[in-house]
Amino acid sequence: MTREFWTPIWAIAIAASALFTGSTAAQAADPDEAELLDQFEKVDVWHFPVDYTVRYNNQDVIVTREMVAQPAPQGELCYIRFDFIKGDGDYGYGFKPGGPRDAHWGVNVLKRGTVLDQLASQLKMNVIYFYVQGPKSEAAKAVCERKQAAPTASAGNAYKGPWSDLVTKSRLIHGWPAASSP
Repeated sequence: MTREFWTPIWAIAIAASALFTGSTAAQAADPDEAELLDQFEKVDVWHFPVDYTVRYNNQDVIVTREMVAQPAPQGELCYIRFDFIKGDGDYGYGFKPGGPRDAHWGVNVLKRGTVLDQLASQLKMNVIYFYVQGPKSEAAKAVCERKQAAPTASAGNAYKGPWSDLVTKSRLIHGWPAASSP
């Protein structure tokens, strides 16, 4: 084939890849991130994956986490969201009922079943931390408080089960979690 034939094909391929790449970058952002970007100059996202499975003869998982971001994120913590992926059996997650809504949150995954009926409890989720800086208005901080106080499991306000007062420190991971399947 001649060079004249390949030149338009390469131009089309380059344009299509640029369009695809551009559309990926311009994809709609996470709704919470988009809402926070309307209120703040910058939003920095961190996450922590949770994946526990407890079978009949295993010990229960009851843990309270304090997350540490290193290096320290710019800005202050605005909102912690619990993105539930999968759960079976007896489990719970979120903030301690009646406790402060700070960086401490807990999970419980409890064993169940008998020797003859060996069931499992499982909890898989991502905990997303939104750090913000540069409020655009006086009402910006109220958005953080409203989001965290929502009576939903994703805001951490549906915790059930036992709570551990022993705090385990864990390290946050910068950025969004990779897409995962249940």
